Amino acid sequence: MTKAAGYRSDFSSIATEYATYRTSYGAALFDTIASYVGPTFTVGQKPRPLRALDLGCGTGLSAAGLTERGFAVTGVDIAAEMLAQARQSVTGDCAFYEARAEALPFADGAFELVTCAQAFHWFDPEQSFGEVARVLRPGGAMALFWKHSSHDDPIEKCAIDLLREISGRDEPFSLSRAQTDQFGAFWAERSAFRDHEEWRLPLTLSFTVDSFVGYHSSREDARFHLGDRRAEFLSRLRNKVAELARGDAFAVDAMQYLYLARKR
Repeated sequence: MTKAAGYRSDFSSIATEYATYRTSYGAALFDTIASYVGPTFTVGQKPRPLRALDLGCGTGLSAAGLTERGFAVTGVDIAAEMLAQARQSVTGDCAFYEARAEALPFADGAFELVTCAQAFHWFDPEQSFGEVARVLRPGGAMALFWKHSSHDDPIEKCAIDLLREISGRDEPFSLSRAQTDQFGAFWAERSAFRDHEEWRLPLTLSFTVDSFVGYHSSREDARFHLGDRRAEFLSRLRNKVAELARGDAFAVDAMQYLYLARKR
């Protein structure tokens, strides 16, 4: 459940690629989260927005989906350049701060919702779950989610095979996919939470050759494992995808993995 020993992430170095090429999640995922959280809370006689904390917020993709549904969002990340991109791109009731999921600088019970999109695999799970439970109000909700392209898709398979060839690594290459594959049993053991739900929500991702190669240029695990051969990977991937796509635009099937629970 934890990242490989000695793995030193550097998301600041790929912030521009991340902001340009990463895609958000489907409307159904954010609607499912909003429905699970429930109606707006009130202070006295006045309704107020639900307060959401987005862990590992990156460039603000999930923060945008939450603000569109009326949440007041606080995003945290360890990469200053990612946060700078989020502040430029996300409008609405949101704020972004530099902080670690294992040591959150917020008061107990400060939020009605804590989310984490495609990032929980970078955290210490025990410390992070403890901090999430601390900053959630009683009955508040936690939503952890990932999305992964189908291995059966020929263009995605091409990218995976090329990653394996150049890196010399066997599958699972992706830290996030490895955690998602084994997360169900681990998730259910968290004693601070109840009413666990797991959702699988299909999604179709639209790409051009440029945006598909750009997405892979934004992968931190690829940056780390490929090292000096990253440019070679991206160049060869472009040639292979252009040949397979037989045109500029194509779609890749994906699955969104959503885990929901409430603080006891």
